[in-house]
Amino acid sequence: MSDEDSGDLAGIGKIAQAIPEAGWQKAIDTACDTFADLIAPITKTTAGLGGLIQAKFDAMADVQKVFASDAVERARRKTQTCSLVRNSRPSARVLISAIEEASVESDDDLRDIWSNLIANELTKGNIHPEFPQILSRLSAADAVVLSEIAERNQDKSLRDIAVAFSASVKVLGVSAGVLLPDDTDAHHEHLERLALVARRDGKWGLTRFGEEFVLAVTDPAIVTG
Repeated sequence: MSDEDSGDLAGIGKIAQAIPEAGWQKAIDTACDTFADLIAPITKTTAGLGGLIQAKFDAMADVQKVFASDAVERARRKTQTCSLVRNSRPSARVLISAIEEASVESDDDLRDIWSNLIANELTKGNIHPEFPQILSRLSAADAVVLSEIAERNQDKSLRDIAVAFSASVKVLGVSAGVLLPDDTDAHHEHLERLALVARRDGKWGLTRFGEEFVLAVTDPAIVTG
């Protein structure tokens, strides 16, 4: 997600400098070992994809490797707690984009949302290839507005999932209810440009594309029950 507080490379570099060299090197080594173990199942079942992901990882700055490994590890844990068993090949485009975005996200909560996207691609698959880019273009306030619109959805099952999505985004420093209607106009317009919401009969609602996006960025264990 784009946000003034989200981690760009300069900000991540400051974090790295604050950690003793020996401790940081250990973290990097652990991240490299962990990442290799995590993508091993993908490498075994999908010719070429695991190697491509590993090559992207190897080309990252050391500090990015720590965050990328963390996001993938979280995603793997989430896949183990849901009942879905995928029958199709995961998308290289989606996985690589999401892992790369997670690697420059120093905010723990935002990185967890990226891990949801990764986990959903590893389980149910069929994640739209535009979703990583869309997620990277949302601010915390955008996400809160989207979650509030999602909670008003007429589909009860999706509404219940939206509550879980709301719980994720409302830890980002922007609480629900603090944005007055006039203050959210720009956020609604931005979400509309991204094709996530539309105004019908004077009320904002999720588009079908928006519904799929909310499902994609919510913990798969919650989505599948």
